Amino acid sequence: MSSSKLDYSKDHKHDLYSLVVRKEAPFNAEPKLTDLIKNFITPEEYFFCRNHGPFPYINEGDHSIYLQGIGCKGVMQFTVKELKENYEKVSVMMVMQCAGNRRDGLHKVKHTKGVIWGPGALGNAVYSGCRLRDVLATAGISTKIENLAKLHVSFESIEQCEEDKYYGSSIPLVKALDEFGDVLLAYEMNHKPLTVDHGFPIRVVVPGYIGARSVKYLKSITIQDDESNSFFQRRDYKILPESVADEKQANAYWSKIPSIGEYNVQSYVCNPPDGIHQGSTFNLKVEGYALSGGGRSIQRVDVSADDGKTWTVAELYQPAADGVNNFGRVWSWCLWSATIIPKKHVRIVSRAVDSAGNIQQEYPVWNYRGVMNNSWRTIDPDSLNKSNM
Repeated sequence: MSSSKLDYSKDHKHDLYSLVVRKEAPFNAEPKLTDLIKNFITPEEYFFCRNHGPFPYINEGDHSIYLQGIGCKGVMQFTVKELKENYEKVSVMMVMQCAGNRRDGLHKVKHTKGVIWGPGALGNAVYSGCRLRDVLATAGISTKIENLAKLHVSFESIEQCEEDKYYGSSIPLVKALDEFGDVLLAYEMNHKPLTVDHGFPIRVVVPGYIGARSVKYLKSITIQDDESNSFFQRRDYKILPESVADEKQANAYWSKIPSIGEYNVQSYVCNPPDGIHQGSTFNLKVEGYALSGGGRSIQRVDVSADDGKTWTVAELYQPAADGVNNFGRVWSWCLWSATIIPKKHVRIVSRAVDSAGNIQQEYPVWNYRGVMNNSWRTIDPDSLNKSNM
């Protein structure tokens, strides 16, 4: 379905949001970097918006979610009210990050396909709802199901899209059934009902995975023996080889490359924005964010004012990682700060190390879709002394 056939005339305005618009229709926007790190829990006004089509305006009282597929007791139907009243309400704090976060850095290397996001396509929120595994249990789905490791949970949305009839995605069934996987059917964000921008009346929330798997405006759930057939699972959100430079070349690889699940280790300098400064402050306080996928916490963040020759270890604010009882599941981000002596004409950069020892790579690894950019060395010829590159 092409964008020309979609009707955006009823989309609501975002005048009260403090966001930088990356695309008007469908609406895609991210916060200014200094706004992004003002709060550990990101308020809605500073939370990025990612859409693939016009906003669907759904009457909660009329809306149902359908569950079907392998191992299910036929086709089951759940109203939002039933999900709220019949299942335990739980809350999960997690960072939602678009796989295209920092696409602009790869786009400066070579043309990429997609919305040109800066480093603000993420936000840390508390989502509340019922556990997906509890709902699946009602249908008879448990870890005892045959061929568990090969099965997938496919989600369909009501959202019409530019690239497909609807938005769809999937995750492995083992993730959905994991006692510590914390996958939710969420109806609240930051202890308030979801807004239309963020999936009202109900959405999937998949901690530790790229945002593309947390399907908004949920319509149906299917247990199946393969991934979702949606465009967004089969022909998008994959890291293609660097040799693939256009859609024709990509066609040879879509079926060969695995879909992205967990995101990689990441950090970025938000204050001063993008690490760009005047070099006039002797002791400059630098602040930013860091995160990693799969429940991995941030072990360390290093900050450099001399193009990576020397590094200062930052102070971390990561309350979810305190103690030993989180069972290796830190879904939220880490905010950090460091005091450094900046050098004129040299951009301040950061690199993070997670609890598994993964460290941000130095140079951007370009890919056609511009996803998963986590290099600490950035390319911005307008703001850097080129001799430092």
